[in-house]
Amino acid sequence: MKFIVYFLGLVYIAIGSICILYTREYVDALKRLIQEIPLKVLSVFPAIFGILFFISASATSFPWFFRVIGMVAFVETVVVFTNPYNLYSRLMDWYFNLSDQTQRLFGIISIIFGTAIIAWIE
Repeated sequence: MKFIVYFLGLVYIAIGSICILYTREYVDALKRLIQEIPLKVLSVFPAIFGILFFISASATSFPWFFRVIGMVAFVETVVVFTNPYNLYSRLMDWYFNLSDQTQRLFGIISIIFGTAIIAWIE
C-alpha cells in the first residue's frame, strides 16, 4: 500500500513541476489531449485515481482524507462521463484561459499536495 501512496505523491509532484517549468507547453498538451480523446474515455483516469486513493488510505496517517479525495475523484468521473449541461467542457474552457501565473499557482499547490501525501505515510 505504501508503494501506491509514494506513486500518487510523486505523480502530483511531477505534474506540478512540469506545470511550473513548462507552463504554456503543459497547458497546450493538456488541451490537445482533452480535445482528441472522448470524454467517456477520459473519465477513466479520475476513476483509477479514486480507486488508488481508496486502496492506499489504510497506509496513511489520515485515511479519512484519502477517502474524501477518492470520493471527489469518483464525483469527477461521473461529471466527466455524463457532462451535464456541458459543465465539464465549460470548466475546461475556463481553465485553459487562465493566466500563466495562475497555472503556476496550481502547479505549486500540486507540489505541496504531493509532498503532503508522501509525508503522511505511516
